Amino acid sequence: MAFFEPFRLERFFARWEFSAPHLLCCSDCESVPVSDLAALDPGLPERLSSLRLGYTETRGAPSLREAIAGEYPGAAPEEILVHAGAEEAILNLCLALLSKGDRVVVNTPCYQSLAEIPRALGCEVLPWEWRPAGGRWALDPGDLDRILRSGPDPKLVVLNAPHNPTGGLPTKAEFDAIVAAARRVGAVVLMDEVYRRLEHDPARRLPSIRDTYENGVALDVLSKHAGLAGLRIGWLATRRADILDAVAVVKDYNSICSSGPSEVIAESAVRNLSALVDRNRRIVADNLALLRRFFAARPDFAEWTEPEGSSVGFPRLAFPGDAEVLAERLVRETGVLILPGSYYGCDARHFRVGYGRISMPESLARLEKWLDEGGPAAAALS
Repeated sequence: MAFFEPFRLERFFARWEFSAPHLLCCSDCESVPVSDLAALDPGLPERLSSLRLGYTETRGAPSLREAIAGEYPGAAPEEILVHAGAEEAILNLCLALLSKGDRVVVNTPCYQSLAEIPRALGCEVLPWEWRPAGGRWALDPGDLDRILRSGPDPKLVVLNAPHNPTGGLPTKAEFDAIVAAARRVGAVVLMDEVYRRLEHDPARRLPSIRDTYENGVALDVLSKHAGLAGLRIGWLATRRADILDAVAVVKDYNSICSSGPSEVIAESAVRNLSALVDRNRRIVADNLALLRRFFAARPDFAEWTEPEGSSVGFPRLAFPGDAEVLAERLVRETGVLILPGSYYGCDARHFRVGYGRISMPESLARLEKWLDEGGPAAAALS
């Protein structure tokens, strides 16, 4: 491919996600059938059956945008632009906002498109690293300030919190310092908030960047916290009307509009978001307790810096070895799939685990059994 580098993580999942029987690496939470949504919203089946299957509005159905706006204090529907998932929103925003030579700060490791799209557009991409510190994954606002002072003012700062793959979550003081640093240079902040609402301590929930910063653009999607990835409905929320106008122009060149049935179901989901998220928060909490015990009992297998939010974590092999070799052996011998950290450009000893699905305990039990029966000899993983 001449423009974008291949999306390595997505190529990995294309190979294994629908063939491996035990997924221990998924980033999304447990999904539900449409019938479960209909139980929350009895009018949904009638709205679907009477829907005419024509084009929808480029910015999203007005009633859907109204429902989404209700998730942001004081927001109007005009501040929302609906997309086919979060991926399209990232692409369209970057195409609308960035030009060759712009400087873009991106927290790393990250979902590849957050850094790759700016790079492919000719931007200078400046990494801002999450690191283990004091028993948690931390993103130092001081590092951001130094990056911002290192040259011409960046056009865009990309922040993902709660973070994929580490589960890191800035404190409110850290978040305020990040916003202050961006405000000082006038940078737009794209905050990937797809795991917002999955903080392990609800008191740690950060406000949306849309509510906090006049140049903030919030990215959200129903795929993660709500577990409705198949709807392919995400959105951007911002007070910057000029940014959304520019994004809408770009959207005319790809999806044009979202699926009408998806928008109808998505509106029902947004209006019942608390019920959907609360269910997944319970699954996440139960599964996290299992992972905590697993890693505490096996310090010789992997080092565990506990995530503070999201439905993913990022352990590191406690011995020299390559997590990609481990992943290949594990899936072939047990059917259990983990995601190698190398797909995030990280130390090859890291790997991602996902704990938002009800099947996770069985997958973890199979991994435990494999380890108990001999598991990965360190020499076989190098």
